[in-house]
Order: sequence, then C-alpha cells, then structure tokens
Amino acid sequence: MFQRVDLHFHSNHSDGAFPVRDVLEIVARVGVVFGALTDHDSITGVKEALDLAPKMGVKLIPGVEISTMYDDGEVHILGYDFDPDDFSFNEFLKVRFEERVQKVRETVNKLNDLGYKITFDDVMKQSPGPFVGRPNVAKALLANGYIKSFKGAFTPELIGDKGKAYVAPKGLEPEEAIRRIHMAGGWAVLAHPGLYKNKTRSGLEEIDLMKMVEWKLDGVEAYHSQHTSAQAKYYHEIARIHGLKITVGTDYHEGTYPIEIMNIPREIVIELLNMVR
Repeated sequence: MFQRVDLHFHSNHSDGAFPVRDVLEIVARVGVVFGALTDHDSITGVKEALDLAPKMGVKLIPGVEISTMYDDGEVHILGYDFDPDDFSFNEFLKVRFEERVQKVRETVNKLNDLGYKITFDDVMKQSPGPFVGRPNVAKALLANGYIKSFKGAFTPELIGDKGKAYVAPKGLEPEEAIRRIHMAGGWAVLAHPGLYKNKTRSGLEEIDLMKMVEWKLDGVEAYHSQHTSAQAKYYHEIARIHGLKITVGTDYHEGTYPIEIMNIPREIVIELLNMVR
C-alpha cells in the first residue's frame, strides 16, 4: 500500500461526524502515515489526536482551520505545527469559536424571518459535539422538512454563500490568521482556494495568492478532494513559482473517505513526508 498524506480532516470537535479516535482509524486504514486534524476554529481535539496517532502508525502534527473574510468572500487558513499550549493562540481561538456560535444564532434568526421555524436547539441537536455551524443548520432544516436534501440548504435562498440567511464570519482577515499561527510557532496554508466564492467570481487567482505571500503565507492546499485536476495543476504551478509549500487535504467530515479518488503526484507526497522524517 502506498504511503499517503492527508493534512485536512475533521472530527466532532467541529463539524465532523466522528470522534477523534474513529477519524484516525479511518485515515490510518487506507495508508495515511502523515496527517493533521484541522477542526474549525478549535484545537480541543488536538492533544487527544496527538496521543492516539502513534498507536495507529500515523505521524500527526497539530492543525486547525480558521475562517476569515477576503474580498467579500470566505477564505479558510490552515495552521500547522503550532504549539497547542500557546495561551494567546488558545484565547484567540476561543473567541473565534464563540463568534461562530453567535453567527449560527443570527442565521437562525434570519431563517425565522424568512418563514423557516427552526430554533437554535434544533440546530444543536444536529451536532455530535460542541461545535455548531452551517452544516448543522442544514441538517435542522432537513429534519424539519423544509428541504429535501442536505445540499438543498446551500442555495441563494437559504444559507449558501451570500444566501438570504447567510451570515459572514466576523471581520477576521487572512493576514491576521496567518500572523496568529506564526506567533504560535506554526506555518500557514491557504485551504481549498478553488472553492472560494464572492458575488462576482469563483476561485482565487495568482494575484490573490501574491497578496497572501506578502502576508507571509507558507503554503497552498493545491490538492483537495473538491478541486478539479485543472485547479490542482493551476495552484500547484503558482505555489512553485512563489516558493510555497504544496499540501494535500481531503477535508473529510463523514461518509466515504475520498482519498482513494484523489490523484496526488508521488513527488508531492514524498516532499511532505520528508518534512517529518
């Protein structure tokens, strides 16, 4: 079995469906030997993951996925190999997590104004852990019969990006997320740039990444389970031009683990494995 790398997956400490142990068993089963648990705006599962991973044959580094806003669209910054005991970083993430909860409360209020009678408690019932986010709102809408499928929530009429009930993350810019990650001793990677959307365009371009390089961005997640092969090639080439690390992430939350269908060049896997050898 080929050795594999996955530096982006989630547990029920954010919007993943499974506890930390179960997620690690899933990634280890298919040959992942280097990985990172990257829950949204939370590192509460990191220490458990770091303790369990060696027993499963996985080299794990601390990880997190921080939500930010850039050019009127959501951008996520992945942080890696930081000090999980860094007090300032923990306090920063605690505030981000509390803002995330408030964001969902505002989303529920917007949905109520649109005639969708769900409550915050309805949403929390759809969360397997302390985290709450748009996926839980979607599941609450589904459970209450307002939509026919999970994806049906992510539309312009409901909670899709820029939708009528969408609430953007509070004010944080990518530059600040990158700075905070660096202050905690870590390195920062732009997550799934091909999935970016604002009112006028889809996907980040080289000029956007150049700006983030000025902000000391360290890498780009060129290989993501929802990137097309053309997108992966595009971001791979931009990363090479600007001297950025190239990373791999399934962004696994639940269901079938998608790494089997990802076409990752062996050179990229080897480069990442060499980081931890």
